[in-house]
Amino acid sequence: MKASLNLAECIIRLATEADTDDLLAIARGIWGGSDYLPKLLPRWLSEPYFFVCEYEGRAIACIKLSMFPDHVLWFEGLRVLNRFQGMGVASLMNREMFRFAAKLQAKDPLLSFEFCTYYQNVESLHLTRKQGFKQVQGFYALDKHGVKRQTKPVIIDVDMSQFRAYPSYIPCGWQTVHNCPESLNFLKERAVMFQTPQAMYLAGGITERCIILLSPPPKNLQAELAYFQYFFSPFKHYVLIVPTQFKRYLPSLHKAGFKFWDKESKPVENMLVLKKD
Repeated sequence: MKASLNLAECIIRLATEADTDDLLAIARGIWGGSDYLPKLLPRWLSEPYFFVCEYEGRAIACIKLSMFPDHVLWFEGLRVLNRFQGMGVASLMNREMFRFAAKLQAKDPLLSFEFCTYYQNVESLHLTRKQGFKQVQGFYALDKHGVKRQTKPVIIDVDMSQFRAYPSYIPCGWQTVHNCPESLNFLKERAVMFQTPQAMYLAGGITERCIILLSPPPKNLQAELAYFQYFFSPFKHYVLIVPTQFKRYLPSLHKAGFKFWDKESKPVENMLVLKKD
């Protein structure tokens, strides 16, 4: 049952440890309770720019801003408690965050605002495009049911020269960074580069890692699956991120079991990066 809400009584403030239970309650209503927010809470609560919307003494929404390399302010984690969704809370959070972000931009005129979302996240896309965000990059995100076997690959140092397929934006899970030298430390902290007998890949992401394709898929793709599974528990599904220039390889990836989540009839860039200068 939807609750009543007076937006004028909402307070936008920084999150604290005392908000943990409320934030966990928000997460339980996202993606059937499988939201990544609980795994990130300790990290986000220890970092700057984690905000909540307080209403009647409890946190009913949250959003996270983070400083990324190359003068980027990253927006993520917008969540609203189920019973307060559709009441303008998300719009309120966005408006307040843009006011806050504008103050940061006044101190750093080179600062741009960016975020990444699923292409069918209609509400998020609508809200942010109204604020002037435009799509600057797209990727293919393919889901794969895991296998039982796990084989340890050769772990190698993250090397920026291996991102030739990502000339502008490098995906690291569902975050992206600019392809520039300043992003190296970010990637070293959040990703692992590895090598199999056939190719090199990146396993990127803080909580739910994704496998990032660095070169065209090898002919014997089945042989790579055990190496991919090393970064997950047996049988656990995962996501493979593919650059648009590898579009012609999608049929072979589909044959190997990598599928779009909603069974799109045509290949579509379903992982979108948006930017506001």
